Amino acid sequence: MGRGLLPQSIFAYTLRMDIDRELKQTLEQFLKLCREFGVRPRLIGGLAVRGFARRKRFTHDIDLAISRHDKPNLIALLKQMGFDYQDQSQFEGVKAVKRVGNTTIEIHVSVDRLWDMASNQTYTLSPNSAELPIDDDGELLAPTVSAEDLLILKLMSLRDRDLSDVIALLLDVPEIDAHAFWENCERTGNTRHIAAQLAKLETALKSGGFREAWADYYGESLSMRDILSVLDKARSLLKAQR
Repeated sequence: MGRGLLPQSIFAYTLRMDIDRELKQTLEQFLKLCREFGVRPRLIGGLAVRGFARRKRFTHDIDLAISRHDKPNLIALLKQMGFDYQDQSQFEGVKAVKRVGNTTIEIHVSVDRLWDMASNQTYTLSPNSAELPIDDDGELLAPTVSAEDLLILKLMSLRDRDLSDVIALLLDVPEIDAHAFWENCERTGNTRHIAAQLAKLETALKSGGFREAWADYYGESLSMRDILSVLDKARSLLKAQR
């Protein structure tokens, strides 16, 4: 049965599953080789959100960022792992693909500067990072960007998936450092755009426009208490910028 034909109840259950065994093993091998090759990656996508958020969404992709200095060694280790890779020269990134069992695993690598095609905004990560459990059992620890960096990256595009991840981060990260958040926006010239995206998030929360996307990605509905909590945190961030 194709994914689009799954009954909603089964689909929701699927989205609450842990990461695939193949993805977990691949990520474990990748991080081990990174240490051997001296590469210092930081997760920036759905896996990073899993590390910060109590609610987990399903993902097959590994999205990460590295420094330009680490790129040659990264390509060497991807070859050693048997990945087919291609340079994406328009933003100095790398895309790598490998079939592992029944799973196709994609690794998307940003080098130094991260570029969002939808908004044409760019962002350079702060030096801050975290080491967080990515799987449900807490056995797989991986380096991620800071919560503030990740929130900015998700707000830059704010597609349905990103909007849902922003909600998860605002709900589950105990405290977003508003000073560091806006300092990072100022440092990279993104303040006006991110402020507009937070206002857009507030509109979506008040209209309920996020509900279908949230249910699709996270397999559950949000309580009114949770919605009000996210609204309050979004407004607090906006207020801290003014």
